[in-house]
Amino acid sequence: MRRIVVSLVAVAFCIGAATAAPPSAIRSVAIDHHSLNVAAGETVTVAIDFARRGLTTIVIVDRDGYPVRTLAKAQAVDGSLSLGWDGRDDRGQLVADEAYSLKIDWRGAEGGDTYFPANTVQPITAIEPRSYSRRSATLSYTLPRPSRVHIQAGTAAIDPKTKKPTGAVMKTVVNREPRIGGPIAEHWTGFDESGLIFVPDLQDFVVAIAASPLPENSVITFGNRERRFVETLASRRGSSLFTFSEQHQHHAGLSTADDTSPALAIEPLNATWSAAEHAWTTKARTPLRLHLSIQGPRPPRSANTRQPSSCSSMASAWESRHPNTATLSKSPLIPPPASAACA
Repeated sequence: MRRIVVSLVAVAFCIGAATAAPPSAIRSVAIDHHSLNVAAGETVTVAIDFARRGLTTIVIVDRDGYPVRTLAKAQAVDGSLSLGWDGRDDRGQLVADEAYSLKIDWRGAEGGDTYFPANTVQPITAIEPRSYSRRSATLSYTLPRPSRVHIQAGTAAIDPKTKKPTGAVMKTVVNREPRIGGPIAEHWTGFDESGLIFVPDLQDFVVAIAASPLPENSVITFGNRERRFVETLASRRGSSLFTFSEQHQHHAGLSTADDTSPALAIEPLNATWSAAEHAWTTKARTPLRLHLSIQGPRPPRSANTRQPSSCSSMASAWESRHPNTATLSKSPLIPPPASAACA
């Protein structure tokens, strides 16, 4: 089992002085479990304690604040209330695998109260990896609480000029996906996006794990093999209920459409794969020509087109082994598929 060493990123933030608030009409909110297997017909129970008599509207929202399921609408309450959610939306369809949270509004003779923990941007912090096991092909780490996780693997060495780590991201292991709190084991074969290079064998191998806490009482659904969440964006109804300012810290506060990167497939057009040298080769002093294409599920076109983009290349080795050939990269592994993909 190989130990992984990474540098933690310090995140600083300020907490403003709290101001006095009237007693909350929504005394407490709790769910009986944080994960929901929608394919197995499971149900999560939401328990709410109201301090005063009034009317309540309770809505399940997705990660972008869009209403998914209305559990109660202007329902009279006085004291405790329990409701169940079966992982279906208002149209009766199973929701896609994601994290969903609650928006609870209460209105009474004395005014109103709202419980909406998702309506704030959570900070992103670094999580230290525990280990990577070749035998079980698992990357292990621990989350202090349920979080949205982003994991990338590659190489990084300290730049002598900037004194900062720099290198290539070679594999996105987890792309901003929700995870429960506690010990986590992610399946990863250890290969890069192309399936050619076993990343843990490289010099200066590193893994970076970034996590942002999920809203309180979030429910992580799983088991829907029919569609992915990004494929449902175009069919959502209404608008987001979020009201926070769109001032972002890297990935924090971004909508799914702006936070999702589709897979980019790269195919060399004038290079030949050499099984003997385990490398793509071109003629000497010939510019390498590549064909790039986007593959797999992607956000709506409007979200992609409004984002600036660029393509950068990094070669860990460039050797001339023959007067008429140049080696772009090498790997003592298996031949590549028709194209090598990276995210």
